[in-house]
Amino acid sequence: MLLMLLLVSGIGYSQEVSFQTDKDTLQIGEQIDYLIKVDGVSEEDLVVFPKDQTFVPLEMVEDYKIDTLNPQAKAFTLTKLYKLTQFDSGSYSVPPQLVKINEKAFYTDTLTVRVNDVVLDTTKQKLYPIKPSIGVEKPFAVPSWFWWTLAIILILAGIAFLVFKLKKKRDEAKRRIPPYEQAMISLKELDKSSALENRDFKEYISELTYITRRYLEEKLEIRALEYTTNELISELKFKKEKKKLALKEDMISEYEKILKRADLAKFANSRPDLITLKSDRKQIGKFLKQVQSSIPQITEEEKKKDEAFQKALAKKRKKQKWIVGIILGLILIAVTVTAVVATKGYEYLKDSVVGNPSKELLEGDWVTSDYGVPPISMTTPDVLVRGELELPESILENVANKETYSFGTLYQNLYVTLNKVRFKESQDIDLDVIVDRIYENLEERGAYNIITKSEDFETLGGVKGKKVFGSFSIENPITKKDIKKEYKIVNFGKGGFQQIIIFYDRDDEYGEKIADRILNAVEFKNLGQ
Repeated sequence: MLLMLLLVSGIGYSQEVSFQTDKDTLQIGEQIDYLIKVDGVSEEDLVVFPKDQTFVPLEMVEDYKIDTLNPQAKAFTLTKLYKLTQFDSGSYSVPPQLVKINEKAFYTDTLTVRVNDVVLDTTKQKLYPIKPSIGVEKPFAVPSWFWWTLAIILILAGIAFLVFKLKKKRDEAKRRIPPYEQAMISLKELDKSSALENRDFKEYISELTYITRRYLEEKLEIRALEYTTNELISELKFKKEKKKLALKEDMISEYEKILKRADLAKFANSRPDLITLKSDRKQIGKFLKQVQSSIPQITEEEKKKDEAFQKALAKKRKKQKWIVGIILGLILIAVTVTAVVATKGYEYLKDSVVGNPSKELLEGDWVTSDYGVPPISMTTPDVLVRGELELPESILENVANKETYSFGTLYQNLYVTLNKVRFKESQDIDLDVIVDRIYENLEERGAYNIITKSEDFETLGGVKGKKVFGSFSIENPITKKDIKKEYKIVNFGKGGFQQIIIFYDRDDEYGEKIADRILNAVEFKNLGQ
């Protein structure tokens, strides 16, 4: 017994489950290693490690494959590594993790982890102001109500088309074979049929009376196909009394007898003989001829009136088609215009249809030119034209050269001017003094309600200047109404005095874009360039 106990203790292994971590304190978003270790495992043991997100409140980022330590030993070790993280600061406890060995449960100890905020060192990391929001044009999108409206218009157009088509068919039906000719054709087809030869007398007399009823309905415009025999005979006698039908009494009586024989054949299974049917056929032919001849004929004058009426009716219908088409077209245009205004705005529609001079200048072909000596390169919607620059007499003595180039006038939607003054003797230009002088200069030109702001300006080439901008009003010399303007004036003092003046209409988005584009492309060149 003692020997057996020693043998069992020699071949039995006790499994142990533990965990290791590389740190218990981390920064927000930093990862830690969580390693579960199972000791004393043999080849016969089945080990199941934790799966999925069992480490809450920490989040498992990644889990690695199971690794084996000392696989050649009888009792070896299994390990499994997990990467954990947390994105909120605070103290967290990772609960014990379940490891199953041969369906037996083992648990690790609890892990406490501290997650710290990221400390910003403002002595090493500079703080920058919040960037302004960037305006983005709303993409063109047709609203859903536009498609619903368009669908309704198409449905209305389809209904109108069907109505006109039905009217056309009705008109064509009125112009088909006349009732008497159609009745004669039907009688001839009945004569060629095999109804009499096959002794199908019921079908023969039913078709014979149907031909006459259809003729009377179309010719006399009565409901002959719906009337009973008595009602139809009463209607014929009524028309005879009103002198609308000059039909003999005996002819009406004979026709009544034929109708009654047909009724008996259809409803009482009566079988008329062959001789009677042939006689009825001849009598029907006479009846139709007499009815046709007994109807008052249309005179030539009435025919002309009818033709004129038909022409007037056709003209009226054509006019109705045009009116419906125009109305549908106007509705479609209105819906389209409304959709464009709702999505792109009224100004976009007006500029696209009517046109906008500033927009045409902005989107047109621009010109890049050098002006004066030393040259200043400017890119403008049109070439600047050289003019005469007027200066105060007090400074003319020291002026070596003066130049001015301009495009447009003060009262137009865009006015661009480049002024250049070169002095005989070099002197410092106080741009701040010139800024103060701009207000007076605008007043001298007739401007009022002047608002002036100033800021430093620098070209792409590094030449520094002073920019004055704002708004003013000026009276239109023709209409005597106010013209509201925006302006941007940039002054430079590089080897003399240079000034760029841009006036454009207030609330003109294209004018402001033109001004910015001109100023951003200004370049001072040396004589050798």
